[in-house]
Amino acid sequence: MYYWIVYVYLLFWIILSENIKTETLFIGIIICLLVRGLNKDLMSKHKLFNYKNIARWISYTLVLIKEIVVSNLNVAKIVLSPKMIITPQIITINTKIKSNFHKAIYANSITLTPGTLTISMDNDNIVVHCLKEEFAKELPNSIFEKIILKVEEHIYE
Repeated sequence: MYYWIVYVYLLFWIILSENIKTETLFIGIIICLLVRGLNKDLMSKHKLFNYKNIARWISYTLVLIKEIVVSNLNVAKIVLSPKMIITPQIITINTKIKSNFHKAIYANSITLTPGTLTISMDNDNIVVHCLKEEFAKELPNSIFEKIILKVEEHIYE
């Protein structure tokens, strides 16, 4: 398992560096081993990297991309319509997510989706500004929260 995550880090390094020169690979290997070494306690305490959670994170990413595209189209319709009918609202979502890390992922996913903006995050409450009332109605039972809760369920069991 130790070297598997180093390979993933190295692949990410190669993508970011945009070249495969010997010195770039050498520096990347050193940095990836260092990052893995510094994070080994974090990764061994939690079951973050098992196949079920990896599949859940992949589905989370795909759902996020889909929601961003759909929201972009909805916001474009609103902005480009001559009447520009908006009903801005600020709502508070009470989340069941336990981990602050996962709450931050959830809040950032809300902000990445056009038409919604996370204003603040306190304990189990996330305050969100929504461009339309329909956007606000969809947030409390969000698919994002459901997937993160499944990930947490497996980590903290």
